[in-house]
Amino acid sequence: MTWTFDHLAFNTADGQSLQDNFAALLGLTPGRRPPFPFPGRWLYQDAHALVHVIEQPLPENTELSHIAFRTDELAETVLRRVRESGLPYQLAQVPGEGIAQIFVQMPGGLVIELDAKAQP
Repeated sequence: MTWTFDHLAFNTADGQSLQDNFAALLGLTPGRRPPFPFPGRWLYQDAHALVHVIEQPLPENTELSHIAFRTDELAETVLRRVRESGLPYQLAQVPGEGIAQIFVQMPGGLVIELDAKAQP
């Protein structure tokens, strides 16, 4: 199974400030975001969304939400591996994209998102 870095996601109360700073420092630009049921924005380098901003009234400071990786494997294959690990996880799906999201709680509080093809 091959993995590719996909994006970093941050929780923040001030999405515009975070967007402005990523634009100034890295040249990232705002772009298309699927219709998730919560506010946020995606920041792109060329055609790839590298930073996902999740806008929430809390926390007081910006914090890392998760680190995402993607694979061309089917979600069922990835999910089997996650279940075998014994780590806690949650399932979601990118609206309208055919991508399954598996959020795995790693020791120490880090969350990784594993994106895979949803079942055909």
